Amino acid sequence: MTERGRKSLKRAQGEETRITLLDTGAELFAKNGYNGVSMRTLAAEAGVNLATISYHFGGKAGLYEAIIQEITNVRDQIFPPTEAVRARLAEAGETPEERAEVVDWFMGALIDGLLVRTDYLWGVVIISRELVHPTEIFSKMEAEFFSPNLESLSVLVRETAAHCRDETDAILTGHLIVSIIIQLLESHALICKRLGWDSYQGHHKTIEAIVKTRIRGLLGLPMENAQ
Repeated sequence: MTERGRKSLKRAQGEETRITLLDTGAELFAKNGYNGVSMRTLAAEAGVNLATISYHFGGKAGLYEAIIQEITNVRDQIFPPTEAVRARLAEAGETPEERAEVVDWFMGALIDGLLVRTDYLWGVVIISRELVHPTEIFSKMEAEFFSPNLESLSVLVRETAAHCRDETDAILTGHLIVSIIIQLLESHALICKRLGWDSYQGHHKTIEAIVKTRIRGLLGLPMENAQ
């Protein structure tokens, strides 16, 4: 093997190790919280030595920050950004049903990103944990993840709700909406047991229809034709 080939292989192996650490770390942090995960546990679960974590991320804090950055990088795939919400609203008509269809579109993206796509599962759980038990990185998440997403929700509420009284109403209603989805995520095992499902997979159309209908009702919009 040439020197270039050896370097290329080493880079590929290094990237594979980095991805393994990100995936393993995300699952462990999601299940146990930041303080509940040790460097030794991370190394053992990822099948590497302690020095490897330090080499790639500088330690546990660096790995956690990298995972948070990965979550931030897919933010707009989970929550429609404010610009996209405004564009949809501009294209929609002014009737309650037309405004409700914008809400359906938004909720479909939210449900897909937070409940259906398993590749985001551990990241979503970490997001939920940060809201309840914030770590030192919370301010970064607030600026780069929470605030942009919650602003897009506030815009949606202000422009679609039948009776949005003021900014306080818009902000609180936005939090109510996302809280409903997070609660469905956190209660996943119990809900599936009660319904006789193995998981949410294969049932997202049913979930979407019910959630969209109820969110329409929360916003004072027509509850028929949610899709």
